[in-house]
Amino acid sequence: MQFLVVGQWQGSASSRAMRLGDGAQAVAADLPRAATTTVDVPAGAGDRLETAVARYTSVRAVAGRVAEEVGVASEPVLVVGGDGASVLGATVLLRPGTAFVRIAGSTGYRALNRAQPVAAENAVLRLLVDRQDDLFPDLPTLDPTRVVLAGIRGTEDAESAALDRVGITHLDVDAATPDALAAAVTATGAESVFVHVDLDVLDPAEVDGLLEPVPFGVDAAALVELVQAATRGRRLVGAALTGFAPVDPDRAVDDLGVILRVVGALTTASRA
Repeated sequence: MQFLVVGQWQGSASSRAMRLGDGAQAVAADLPRAATTTVDVPAGAGDRLETAVARYTSVRAVAGRVAEEVGVASEPVLVVGGDGASVLGATVLLRPGTAFVRIAGSTGYRALNRAQPVAAENAVLRLLVDRQDDLFPDLPTLDPTRVVLAGIRGTEDAESAALDRVGITHLDVDAATPDALAAAVTATGAESVFVHVDLDVLDPAEVDGLLEPVPFGVDAAALVELVQAATRGRRLVGAALTGFAPVDPDRAVDDLGVILRVVGALTTASRA
């Protein structure tokens, strides 16, 4: 597996978003150097250019750079973010017959509205499934019937209804057992899979470095089991791990044990 470090923070709505860049670098320090590439992220916040996406210019620039890197990779790529929108460019790896599995505490399916621009990570799935083509014209549009969400909690009724309308399978945190996730992926008919893990799926007791901790998430062992279930019997074409935002380097070290277990599960799946 090749590793692509993407310390993007502009896709987050948090006032502490720049910690996401520190998180990406903290994880990168434990990755094999020869297999790791770092993507340049703009220093500035960027401009929305009257689109529905906050800081759009920076998010689009990073998506383009990620797409270029994964497009020439000779093996599956793990994108290490950064905010949840760091995954956007990596979706060029998806081909017909590939399922997109998002294991996260949030849906990423917030509505797009130019009158109220939304942070890209809050609408990352909407951007991939149902967007204006001029926003990210070089990215594929995902078939919603091949998308599976697992581990979500605190979802607003409007978002749940929108997921149902387009046919996206979604399992809340209580329903997201390994067997249920494996069955949901099987139901897509996919032969291969791309897995996006956002660390907000974890309970705050598991990791300290979360920007917006929400209680009652999964534990580390359960997250590893979900990754294994999502990839069981299918080729992993790529993956992303996002959402690590340590307060400081010392506390980052305390969280890395959990995070590297997830990296290990994804790396093992890429060799299957």
